[in-house]
Amino acid sequence: MTLFLKDEDVAQCVTMDAMLEAIESMQRQYGNGQAHNMTRRKIIVESGMLSVMGGGLFHEGLLGVKTYTVVKGAYSFQVSLYDANTGALLCYTQANRLGQLRTGATTGVAVKHLAKPGDVTVGIIGTGGQAPTQLEAVSKVRAIKKVKAYSRTQERREEFSRSMTDALGIEVSSEPTNEQAVRDCDVVLCVAATMDPVVEGAWLKDGSTVIGAGPTTWRAREVDEATITRAGKLIVDSMEQAAIEAGDLCSAVDKGLLQWSKVHELRHVVSGAVTGRDNNDQVIYAKIMGTGVADVAAAKLAYDSAKAKGLGLEMDW
Repeated sequence: MTLFLKDEDVAQCVTMDAMLEAIESMQRQYGNGQAHNMTRRKIIVESGMLSVMGGGLFHEGLLGVKTYTVVKGAYSFQVSLYDANTGALLCYTQANRLGQLRTGATTGVAVKHLAKPGDVTVGIIGTGGQAPTQLEAVSKVRAIKKVKAYSRTQERREEFSRSMTDALGIEVSSEPTNEQAVRDCDVVLCVAATMDPVVEGAWLKDGSTVIGAGPTTWRAREVDEATITRAGKLIVDSMEQAAIEAGDLCSAVDKGLLQWSKVHELRHVVSGAVTGRDNNDQVIYAKIMGTGVADVAAAKLAYDSAKAKGLGLEMDW
């Protein structure tokens, strides 16, 4: 039997707490060689794009693939989950909500292992669909003193600030510029749809952790060169994807400001093979692009949770 899930099923049964646990566990197993990531591949046509990515959770006996389309600005995400021992399709799920939770949770895991301990002030650039789960995830791994939010549209950022203040019970202020949203912050989150840098290294305080979780194309740069050169440690969730998707890192490498050998993968930090933070003054930049193996872990969580709650539609397949 195959379980078919809609976004509303996922919303009912998957929590951020559970997703954080699932993603951190996956990263640890991945760092120990018990999982595999299939790098995103894109087919671009005149009307839009098809992307395919996937992975294997060897310790769980699972394989999976995520497909999604972007047509005329509209996104549609799906994940298929397979039993690696039989080849059976276990679950086919819509993944719009699942992707929001997975992306937020990956940022949360990165902040847990990279940011300084203690209470933090958070700056967030971008207030679109991915922003709420970014803040929710960070609030689960660090006590947040205050959030400073910026996006280009004043009305949108003010509404975001009001809604997130209510949702998290944390003061979220709307800032008039991206510089004001970044200055004096311990954690900076970038989730803006931008081709040009929205964070400058000169704005960062010592010891800050910057997470780039926005565009995944070599043309887009979320942070400037000064951020890259100030960073004492650079982290990505996939080295293979970074070479084609992390525009700010690719540009720095092309200009001789950075060598790929200096970049580490998040999985090795979580597994303990690489130290996350060396000292409290170190600036860290982590580019989180989203991986297929994380989508498989997220789908496994949705499958287990939905089965336990009797959600979704089961069919012979």
